[in-house]
Amino acid sequence: MKTSTRTTWTVLLTHVFTFTLFADSVVVKADKYPDPLVYELDHNLYDREGYGKTLLSATVLQNCSFFSFGAGGNSGRNNAADWIRTAFHDMATYNVMDGTGGLDASIRFSAEMSRAENPGDGFQNTLTFIAPVSVRRYFSMADNIAMAAVTGFELCGGPKIAYRGGRLDASEPNAPGVPEPQQGIEEHISNFARQGFTKEEMIGLVACGHSFGGVQHITFPDIVPPMNDPTNLSGNAKFDTTFEKFDNKIATEYIDGTTKNPLVVGHNDTTNSDLRIFSSDGNRTMARFSKNPAVFRNTCAELFARMIDTVPKGVTLTQVIKPIEVKPDGFGLVWVGNGKIAVKGELRLWDTPIPPEVTMKWKARDKKGPEFSVPLSHNVTHVTFPHIPDTPGLQSRWYDLPQPLFLNANESISTFWFEIKRSDSSTKVANLNGAGYSLQDVIMLSNSTSQFWNGKDMVWNMTFAVRADVKPSRIYFGFDTFVNGAPTVVEVDVSPSNATTTAAAAVDGYILWNTQFVRTRQMLSTYTVAAVVGDRTYETDPNVSLFVPVG
Repeated sequence: MKTSTRTTWTVLLTHVFTFTLFADSVVVKADKYPDPLVYELDHNLYDREGYGKTLLSATVLQNCSFFSFGAGGNSGRNNAADWIRTAFHDMATYNVMDGTGGLDASIRFSAEMSRAENPGDGFQNTLTFIAPVSVRRYFSMADNIAMAAVTGFELCGGPKIAYRGGRLDASEPNAPGVPEPQQGIEEHISNFARQGFTKEEMIGLVACGHSFGGVQHITFPDIVPPMNDPTNLSGNAKFDTTFEKFDNKIATEYIDGTTKNPLVVGHNDTTNSDLRIFSSDGNRTMARFSKNPAVFRNTCAELFARMIDTVPKGVTLTQVIKPIEVKPDGFGLVWVGNGKIAVKGELRLWDTPIPPEVTMKWKARDKKGPEFSVPLSHNVTHVTFPHIPDTPGLQSRWYDLPQPLFLNANESISTFWFEIKRSDSSTKVANLNGAGYSLQDVIMLSNSTSQFWNGKDMVWNMTFAVRADVKPSRIYFGFDTFVNGAPTVVEVDVSPSNATTTAAAAVDGYILWNTQFVRTRQMLSTYTVAAVVGDRTYETDPNVSLFVPVG
């Protein structure tokens, strides 16, 4: 199988450090906390505008006609069309007989992207655009390609698409198999059958995808003649008159004979593939789409969900990602010193038009003492808009901890939960059915962690605290990075031989570690520190802010 589950290299970092690169399969359950993959997918699906918004949604919310590449002169192209096409071409290598191929980001390899079946710059444009969003160790490039397609589809007029995560990034190109315009109808039917789609589903999938975008002269000069249009330098001939948004005009214009789809009425009959596909059942499917927009909309929602869920054999996807109603975000501990630990984090309440009263409660490390509590506050500017299709008006509110919120280092914390008093005076207790949200205090970064320029290199000065009553067999930093175009992690081992510690005299129940090393180009700014104790690994949350006002 061509999907990587764990790939390892060892290379030299400095004279005292080595690090390991790996890409891990992450299997998660929706009721687990913390649940990094599900939380990341929820963020990208449901934090689309406002406070903490994602990068993917910004351009299509601004204008679905917007194209990020080639400023000016590209009015005939848009981001959403490229994202949708990338997802389809990546998926279209799937072979239902042996489970190979599918949506696994193999299209990022030049050997696959440069094939005749994958012409144009839309794939590279997509990968360039979404790469910054993929700098997450739990969020594969394949998940991100699927996310981009869903984002463009939903925010530009399309229906809600059921989204699952957990795709793995391929370690090499897949076999060829993307349908091409010059192929005959029997070859098209055979290609889509190999992918797992019937002839009727082939018609629907092509019509749904071609609700966006068009065919460019620069990519297909034999299909689209030159336009000599300074506002459309790519020479994009649109599939329908509303190429930048989803609707059923791809069908209505085809049925009523007004279509200018270059794959239907192009001057070259050999490449009129949409005509052959749409008419392969006597136009029955397209007539149904033309007559009933709701049928087209529902069909596209189902087929697009199946398309992005077409993954290699052995890959297990999560359940459909539903919005997390009570979502602690970036919760973690920061070592402050002088007997203090700071609690960091914020809380998102899903679909909350009227701010309720929210209280956070917690137990100390031993879980035997009294409950502690503190009211959370809502900043009126901290509102997020999910923009879920057909569900206008939804908004989420974010609640902040008091700044600063300090704990006694010797008492620390074990679990926390929330009490939410609604406007009708009822109270909701969010505690994961009594289990509470766990918060590890075995290892934490210090607020004195910093980086500086020594005149030649960027040097990281890392300070962290490890509980004195545990005996870790390994301590390491994990830095987010890319390997072969896929998000992964750089692990940097730390030992007493290359760090200073306070082991001789634990400070308030903790041993403090400090180490320095040169930050390489591979190491991005997102990182964690982890301790292996027995068969468990305790790791900090990469989203925890280290800034703690202590004045």
